[in-house]
Order: sequence, then structure tokens, then C-alpha cells
Amino acid sequence: MQKFRFGLFVTVILALVMALPAFAQDIVELPEVDPLDVTGDVVTAGSSTVYPLSERMVEVFRDAGYAGEISIDEIGSGAGFERFCVAGETDISNASRAIRDTEIESCNEIGREPIEFRIGTDAITVAVSSDNDFVTDVTTEELAQIFSTAETWADVRAEWPAEPIQRFIPGTDSGTFDYFVEEIFEEDEAPILAASNTQLSENDNVLVQGIQGSPYAIGFFGFAYYAENEDTLNAVSIDGVTPTAETAEDGSYPLARPLFIYSDATIMAEKPQVAQFINYYLTHVNEEISEVGYFPASDAALNGAREAWLEATGMSTGEDMEATEEAMEEVELVELPAVDPLDVTGDVVTAGSSTVYPLSERMVEVFRDAGYAGEISIDEIGSGAGFERFCVAGETDISNASRAIRDTEIESCNEIGREPIEFRIGTDAITVAVSSDNDFVTDVTTEELAQIFSTAETWADVRAEWPAEPIQRFIPGTDSGTFDYFVEEIFEEDEAPILGASNTQLSENDNVLVQGIQGSPYAIGFFGFAYYAENEDTLNAVSIDGVTPTAETAEDGSYPLARPLFIYSDATIMAEKPQVAQFINYYLTHVNEEISEVGYFPASDAALNGAREAWLAAVGE
Repeated sequence: MQKFRFGLFVTVILALVMALPAFAQDIVELPEVDPLDVTGDVVTAGSSTVYPLSERMVEVFRDAGYAGEISIDEIGSGAGFERFCVAGETDISNASRAIRDTEIESCNEIGREPIEFRIGTDAITVAVSSDNDFVTDVTTEELAQIFSTAETWADVRAEWPAEPIQRFIPGTDSGTFDYFVEEIFEEDEAPILAASNTQLSENDNVLVQGIQGSPYAIGFFGFAYYAENEDTLNAVSIDGVTPTAETAEDGSYPLARPLFIYSDATIMAEKPQVAQFINYYLTHVNEEISEVGYFPASDAALNGAREAWLEATGMSTGEDMEATEEAMEEVELVELPAVDPLDVTGDVVTAGSSTVYPLSERMVEVFRDAGYAGEISIDEIGSGAGFERFCVAGETDISNASRAIRDTEIESCNEIGREPIEFRIGTDAITVAVSSDNDFVTDVTTEELAQIFSTAETWADVRAEWPAEPIQRFIPGTDSGTFDYFVEEIFEEDEAPILGASNTQLSENDNVLVQGIQGSPYAIGFFGFAYYAENEDTLNAVSIDGVTPTAETAEDGSYPLARPLFIYSDATIMAEKPQVAQFINYYLTHVNEEISEVGYFPASDAALNGAREAWLAAVGE
């Protein structure tokens, strides 16, 4: 999963974001609730993962004046839905997984229509005792072994102790159990339940205590339980990624997952205290969630929850709901001053990423079609070479990049009097592709991907059932941001393995790579999604860990090689050459109208707003 790095001027941009009214309107406002005025009881039950967060919100609600009773039973997501949808005993169901169709049907049978409220993000944490000095990182494949067939640690890695693995896992009613099984065992719970020396419990504190008791124990639970016990536990990274707020948000940590509470409109009408508590929960959850040990949901997800509340309480329904959503869409994106391309004169010089090239080419075409009569040059030479021309030679006005600018490149820019400004313009999913004549490679693990692009000589070296034919590799050149990002994600920033692989052709021109792959059923390569989209009649996209590159998987972070796209400029350039500022303005204003046609995916509203605010700051508006 991807690491979206927005390193440049983050502090400045965040300060701008916090200071501007346009951003304050990003989050839907709910009617104010005074807990002093709320009476009546609320009954909740469900996920042990959500329990600490709901417990905290109850405490805050009480501290603010609520004098009633809110009960919370931590019995697991499945058992929580049983009590909510079958027994009809609870007002709110806490869940660390989405409700299932069968559970919705059970709710419907007792006259309930469950409403989902997204409240945060968790990273299921795999943990060992702090006395364990050998397990620090595992692959997803090793994780499956550890929690199923391996009897001793040495069965997983020969250098680990030949001691029995002691397993501590959530009970089968737990959403944590469900999510882990879905991600690691592709929804087949048989292997994990058949593993010897395994203790299950719906109480995560029992799991924590079990792991603390032995250097040969391992288990998993919500991040909050690790955070409470990190002096006695070590979090195990997965495929080199540790669970943190950043890796949960950007989707690079494999076991990040959403957290929910559920209720029903009829319950909220008959027991207004339930509606008022949920309102208070959604209004204040982001103020408290990090203290509990979880991570905030995105603004979009939280807005969805708040809109669900408004609809459930009849404050935004039908046409009113649509009007509210349209109004939100209008205010979410920062407005830039209108640019008439007919009035723009002068040249613009750009260079850089071959991935960004098709998008910038499209934006230049649209700018010209709207009346611009000047010259905009675009050289596709790779992100690194683009920064070289922008920050060292000082020859370009705009640098196209499929990775964030590096500190050393910023220093080079500074040495020639430039302060690079980052503008996020979209999202790409690096696509691993084979010829459509290849009938054996459809999905690979990240571990297999590393083998394919490094040590494996033939396809049979990766999987015995694949042909014993040499792997023909076609990869971007080392100046390419695509190359950099792939190496960072698959080889942990070490480019030696991929550059040491035999039978490898490098090119800064992605069309050369496409043609190479098209020419052989034993070829494989990678490039920006747009190049696959242009050639999908002759290429097959290879899914990674079961996830194919799509708009949805790029946006939600489940596709491992999704990454941001940027253009960079400088305030002085934009002042001395106003046509540069005007073109960037037009680019940021219209990019989302064009980006899907090129084959990439829009940046989030928040990211695009950040780019627009950076533009306003650069031109002094």
C-alpha cells in the first residue's frame, strides 16, 4: 500500500488550511448538543476495539453534563450485531468491520434499518513481548504461516528459535478476527482456527497479558491496546511498514481498517438521547481519538457520518439533502481567480516525470483550446532529471514529478534562489503489466514482486507451476519518479537488487516499456496507470496481494502502488512570468475535469485545496 508524502512546506500549508474559512466549512456542521439537557439511557454493545473510543466519548459526554446512563458491553462486533439486529436489545452497535448483508437482513426482520457512522481508523497491531528480540518484521506470507501451519518459530525462519509459537488471537465474534482473516487468509478462517497452541478471547486485555507473559508469544488486536502497553510489547512491522497514524492514513500499513458505530432512525426518534449522543460523538470524536490510540477518519468519511445523522433525524432529506450536498461541494474547493487563456501571453517551460507528462500535455491542450496562443514546452525526462533542470540548471518554470521533491533537491533549488512550491494534481497507481498473451501471471504478492524484479531468473523460480522461461524485465530509468517509488515500496529504498537483475531494459520513455512487454508473453514491467489504460487491449494488469489498480483502490489506499502526482514551481518565477502563475491556476482549476480521461485519478478535495492554497500564498492573494 502506498506512502503519500507531502513533505514540502507541510507546516505552512497546514497553517493556511487551519486559518482559512473555506477549510472550516469542509466538515458538515451538526446542531449543537448541550449534554446538560440530555436525559434518558443509551444501551450500546459490540466491538472490543471500538470499546475504548466509545468509553472515552461517554466519559467526555458525562464530563460535559450528561447525567444519564450509557452502558457499553465489549462482546465483539458479531455479537454486537446479534444483540442489535436479532435481539433488538441495544440502541447502538459498535463495530470494527462493516455490517454484513445477513446482519442487515436480520435487522430488517425486526423493523430496523441500520445506519452506519464512520468514527475513526484503526491499525490492527501484531505484537510480541518486549522480551522477544528476534521478531521485528514479517511478510504477509510469514504472518499467515505464524498464525496457521508453523509449529515453531524456526519453521518460519531458520534463524529464529525452535520454540513453539504461542498464539493469542481475538474470538470469532470479533471484527478484529474477521478483518485479519479477510486480509491474511482471504476470508478462510479454517487455517487460523486449526493452528495449535492458540488462545482466543473477546477481551483484548487477556490477549495483551498472554503476550506479555512469554518471549515466544504473538497476537493481534486494535492499536489502542498496543499503545496502552508499548512498554511491555513490541509492534511487529508487516512488509517493512509499522502501524502509525501516517501509515494507517495513507494505506501503506496492510492491516489498517475503519471503525464504526451503527444505529437506526426509529431508535433515534423514539429515544432522542441516542441521537444526541451520536451527534456529540461525531462532533467531538476527532478531539479525543488520538488520546485513545486510534486515528481520525478522513474528512470525507466523517462528513458521510454526519450527513447520515442529519438524514436519520429528518434534518436533511430528499431534495434538501441533495441541496446540502451540492452546497458542500461548492464550498469544499477553494476558488481561484478566473483566468482567461485569451489574455495570457508568454512562454512556459516544463520538464520532468514521464508519468505526469500525459496529464500536463492534456492540460496544455485544453489551455490552448481555450485561447492561449503562447508556447508551453514539456520534456518527459523523469522526475529526477526534471528537478535537476529546475533546481540546478534553473532552466524550467515548472517541474513535473511523480514523487515528492527531496531535501537535497530543495537545497539545490535554494542555492540558485528558488523556493520550490508543491502543487498536488492527482493520483496514479503504478501498474505492473504483462502481455495479454501471458496466461499465467494474474496476481502476485509483494514478496513475489520483489523476486520477479531482482533475483528470479525464470518464472518457475517464483512459482514452480509457472514456465521455466527467462523473465524479461522492462522498467523505468533511474531518473524516473516511477522507478524511485517502486524501489521505495518494494525494495525499501535499496535500488541494488532491481538494478542487479539480469535481462532488464530501462527507459525513461514509458511507451518503450509498453512495446517491450507487448512483444513477449514472458515479459513484465511497470509504469503509470495511464500507459496501461491506453494499451489495455494488448496488456494485462497484474493485481498485487489480490488488489487491482482502479480509481477506488487508489483512493482508499488498498492498492499497494498508488502514489501522488505533483507539479512544482516558485513564487519568484510566478511573479516574473505571470503566464506561469496563470497556467498553474488554470491547471488546478480544471484538472479534475480532465484527469480521468488521461487515465489517472483525482486528488482528494483536501489535497487539491492544499495546492490551491499554495497558489494563493505564492501570488500573495
